[in-house]
Amino acid sequence: MNVFIVEDEYWALLELQTLLKKYESKHHMYYFENGEDALEALEEQPPDLVITDITMPGINGLELIEKVKSFDERTECILLTVHDTFEYAKRGIQLGVADYVLKPIKKDALYDTIDVRLKVIEERKREETEKQHWSINKLLFQSVEENNFDMESFDNQSFVLIYLLVSNWKATVSSSMSIEMKNMEDLIERDEICWFLSIDAQRKVLLISNPNQKYLMDFPLADIYQELYRFGQIHVCSLLKSADVSLNACFHEAEQLMDRHKLFGETTILDQHNLTSEKELQGLWSIVRIIENKIKENQFASIPRQINDLVELIEKEKILQKQLFQFLLDMYYAIIYKLQQSTSNVIKIVEGDRYFDQLESLETFDQLKNWLINLLNEIVKVTPHHDVAPKHLIPMIKTWIANFHSTNITFQQFADEHHVSVSYLSREFKEQTAMTFSEYLTDVRITKAKELFDKGMERTAEVGALVGYQDPKHFRTVFKKVTGMTPKDYKNIQKRG
Repeated sequence: MNVFIVEDEYWALLELQTLLKKYESKHHMYYFENGEDALEALEEQPPDLVITDITMPGINGLELIEKVKSFDERTECILLTVHDTFEYAKRGIQLGVADYVLKPIKKDALYDTIDVRLKVIEERKREETEKQHWSINKLLFQSVEENNFDMESFDNQSFVLIYLLVSNWKATVSSSMSIEMKNMEDLIERDEICWFLSIDAQRKVLLISNPNQKYLMDFPLADIYQELYRFGQIHVCSLLKSADVSLNACFHEAEQLMDRHKLFGETTILDQHNLTSEKELQGLWSIVRIIENKIKENQFASIPRQINDLVELIEKEKILQKQLFQFLLDMYYAIIYKLQQSTSNVIKIVEGDRYFDQLESLETFDQLKNWLINLLNEIVKVTPHHDVAPKHLIPMIKTWIANFHSTNITFQQFADEHHVSVSYLSREFKEQTAMTFSEYLTDVRITKAKELFDKGMERTAEVGALVGYQDPKHFRTVFKKVTGMTPKDYKNIQKRG
C-alpha cells in the first residue's frame, strides 16, 4: 500500500522515518516536508493512508486531508497533533479522519493506530476485489443458469472477444500501461455496444457486439491494435464468439492460445488463423555448451559475454515464451548435471525454484539477461572450485554491486567471502573496469539516483538513502562531484526537458 507521511519539522520527520522502517518491507512509504509536496505526488502515487501533522505552514493538515478526500474519499487519514480539543476532533470527523496520535508520539500508540488502519484498508480492498471478480466470474467463468433469461440471452449472442495481456502474466504493470474503459471507448469509433472487463492488472477482456460474420470482416481490428501499442507491450488475441459457443468456452480458448503462442519480449497478435509456432533451438544449446565449459574451467569472466550472445539469439529467433521458459529450465538442469559429473559433491542452488518463479514477471530482454546472470552466479557460488583467479571474479563483483549498492558494502567483505587477496583483486578490478571499487560503486549509485530523479522522485534525501547514502549532505556532494551539478539543478533540467 502507499502511505504518505507529512511532517514539516525536520527532526520529527526523521523520527517518523526511523519508527516506520518496520513497514517498508510490505508497503511503499513516502515522506514529505509539507502538504504541497504531498499533493503534487497525489496523482502519480495515490495514497491508501495519509499520516499528517495538523499545524504546518502553507497547507495545514486538515486542509491537506480535505483535498486528499476530494481526490479519493476512501483514503484513510491519521492526524498527528498536540491539540486534544473538541474543535479539532469535530473538524476531523467531518473530513473523515480515522484516528489521532497525540504528540509527543509514543511508539506503541503509533503502531497500534497504523495497524488498525492498514487492516481496514486491506479488508476494503479485499471486498472490492471479490466484488469485481464475482461480476467477472458470473460473466466469464460460470455456466449460464437456465432460469436466468438475461444471462442466457447474453451468452447466446455473437461477439468479437479481444483478450488483452498487459506485459506478462505476473509483471508489475505501471500506471502508464494501465488500460481502462475510457481507453477502449476511444478506440471504438462507431456506435457498437461493448463491454470492457478487467480481470486483474495484467488480463483484460473487450467484448464487442457482433451481429454477423460480415461485421467481423469490416471491423477495424488493425486500428485497435495500432492504438494499443502506445500503452507498451500488449499481447492481443481476438476470436469470434458465435451464438452457439458459450462465452466461458471462448474466453478459455483465447487464454489457452495466449499461453501457447505468446512471444517473449515483444507484442504478440493472435487469432485462430494467425498463430506463432515453436523454433529450432540448436543454436541456443551450442552457447549453453560453451557456458558449461566456462563454469567447469573457472573462467567466469567470459560468462556475461556468452549470456549476451544467448539473449541476442533468443531475441533474433522470436521464440515463444512457453518454449523459451522450458528451454531455460532444461538449460539449468543440463548445466547442473554436467557439473555434477565432474565432482563428488552435491550441487544444489538454495531457493533455485524462486528464480524460475520470477520468469512470468519479466518483460524485456534486458530483464531476461539480468535474470540469467543472477542464476548463473548462483550456480557458480555452489560449484566446487579451487584457486579461482581474481580476474574471473570481476563479473561476480559487478553483479554484487548492482544488487547491493544501496547497502554498506566493502571490497574487503567480498574478498574475505571468496578467500582472495584484496590487493590482488583490486588491481584486477581496475584493469578490467578502469575504475577502483569505490569509483565503480559511486558510479552505480549516482546512475541509479539519476534514474530515480528521471522517474519523478523529488526528495533528494529519500533518493540518496535508496542508493546507499544516509547523509543527504554527503549525497549532494558526491552527486555534484560526479555529474557537475547539484541534485536540485539536475531535477530542474529534467523538468525543463
